[in-house]
Amino acid sequence: MPAALPYDRIVMPMVPWRVRLSCFVLVLVAGGSLAGAARPRPAPAVEPVSVVAHGSRALEKPSPIDQSLALEVMHGVEPGPPPRDVTGEHYPRGLTLDGSTKRRTILFSFDDGPSRRTTPELLDLLDQLDIRAVFFVKTESFGRGNPWEREHSDIVREIASRGHMIGNHTETHRQLPLLNNAEIDAELAVSEAKIENAIGLRPRLIRPPGGALSTRVRELLAARGYTSVLWSVYTGDLEVDTADDVVRTFFRVLKRRERETGDRGGIVLLHDTQPHSLDAVPRLVDALKRRNCDLLERNEELYDIVDDVGYFIPGHEPTSLDERQAELEARTRRDCAALALR
Repeated sequence: MPAALPYDRIVMPMVPWRVRLSCFVLVLVAGGSLAGAARPRPAPAVEPVSVVAHGSRALEKPSPIDQSLALEVMHGVEPGPPPRDVTGEHYPRGLTLDGSTKRRTILFSFDDGPSRRTTPELLDLLDQLDIRAVFFVKTESFGRGNPWEREHSDIVREIASRGHMIGNHTETHRQLPLLNNAEIDAELAVSEAKIENAIGLRPRLIRPPGGALSTRVRELLAARGYTSVLWSVYTGDLEVDTADDVVRTFFRVLKRRERETGDRGGIVLLHDTQPHSLDAVPRLVDALKRRNCDLLERNEELYDIVDDVGYFIPGHEPTSLDERQAELEARTRRDCAALALR
């Protein structure tokens, strides 16, 4: 083996200038890439998201409205009208609505669901009747991971997706005045979180179990941003077991309230857990339509089945009831003519 040459006598072969230039460029590119990898990169810009209030803190969470608009923009679709305000987000907080009205305005509300036996059937029925209602859901039956509760969570999402309003009916259905403040806060924190996880929005409407309220409870609910929604027409569907009884009770209560208080409509209380309550709904709607035929002949205000608690908040009607009456009169005239031909 030949002896190694001293370092200072090693002669490097000549490298063509094009090769030297290429190597220099490669070194620059590699160095820039390594430097970029070593430096922390700035976070990508994030679109602002809506803030959903949750108790005493705020959760940064895209609302369903934000998500739907983002999808429309991504797919090049012209944005349509915003989804319905299913939780009463834009109404004043801290109110208590007793459900009474001097107008012939009817709003259907359903308590104690969801029930996989009856609520999906009711949703299909309301679609057929073109009615939107308010559902006050008791959260004990959904919100955890087992298949039965996941099914009930899906039903709650379906209620909102079909355009019905959603309200809180607490977790365990205990009457709130019987609980201390800490127990009420814990009850509501659980039910709020479950509803928000199901539909992406915090509930703003609440129906206290049994309609039980006190000054202390009213203040606590107002502090949490709730509007309490009671009722003025109870159908007695928990005390009877036939649809005929429900219909008779409804009109008996309606007649008594008109005689005693001058209220001619109101928020109606039914339960979507009772099969006979479901059977009663189309009968109630049909009976109201037939009464409208008589009212039309007498040139009186007609019964109007509305879709929002806003009609029971003075000054917050989603659409003028007088405008609705004009449309309802034309529709009733056609319906009554068809009934006369039967």
